[in-house]
Amino acid sequence: MSNSNIFLITGLSGAGKTFLLKALEDEGYYTVDNVPPHLIKAFLNVICTSEINKIAIVSDIRWKNTDELVNSFIEVNSGFPCDIILKKVFLDADDKTLENRFKKSRRSHPLKLELKESIEKERKLLQPIKEICDIVIDTSNTEPGEFRKKFFQIINEEKRQVKLNIMSFGYKYSIPQNSDYIFDVRFLPNPFYFYEMYKDTGLDSSVKSHLESFTETHEIIKKLYDLACFVQDNYTNAGRIEATFSVGCTGGKHRSVYVAQQIYEMLKNNGRDVEIQHRDLGKE
Repeated sequence: MSNSNIFLITGLSGAGKTFLLKALEDEGYYTVDNVPPHLIKAFLNVICTSEINKIAIVSDIRWKNTDELVNSFIEVNSGFPCDIILKKVFLDADDKTLENRFKKSRRSHPLKLELKESIEKERKLLQPIKEICDIVIDTSNTEPGEFRKKFFQIINEEKRQVKLNIMSFGYKYSIPQNSDYIFDVRFLPNPFYFYEMYKDTGLDSSVKSHLESFTETHEIIKKLYDLACFVQDNYTNAGRIEATFSVGCTGGKHRSVYVAQQIYEMLKNNGRDVEIQHRDLGKE
């Protein structure tokens, strides 16, 4: 394997290592938490023989032997059977932020001392590693979405775009429980009441022509498309993986199907990551 991108992550307990590892996993990285310091180099040598080329691992104070941790970070740079672009990442935060995070999580510090003493001791023990790391990020007073955004800006890597799931449904069959946004298009004229269209669906030309003859149909599609783009862009920055837009009418066969399909096609033609499901299309 060649050109492997590897992030070796450490830092203060409570500074965000678990969150960062999860964020990298969401972006397609192979991730491993709590790797023993003395096994870091051996682990990376094994990974080099695989097809994995995006890797992130965490090794920290949980293994107690700080000297071993420091030495591993110093010695890990060379001797691999492949081309590795390795970046050492150190996550930091001020004492007050760390104390608040531990209190909220109700978890004890790995050093098992009184909290303030544990934080102070860990900071001193890890200072030699902090000084040799390529990327140092202070996560104090930083919300998870901003932290994620900042990290990916630093490494100059594009985040994976949030996937939008567009779903049509019928209110008579209940509201989809996994919806992030629900839009009611029952105000549009209903083709069901026309004999020549009631057996057709929003995918058929007869229903399309009927609905397209009304100004409000075009207006709602444009508004929902703009909102979908806005949500997708901002959810991507916030670190979300996917979002579901549900469009409903009475039976889920005519109006909602047409509107959802139009939004889907517009998003797809714009190169966006989107899928569609017409939940109630085949129901009686």
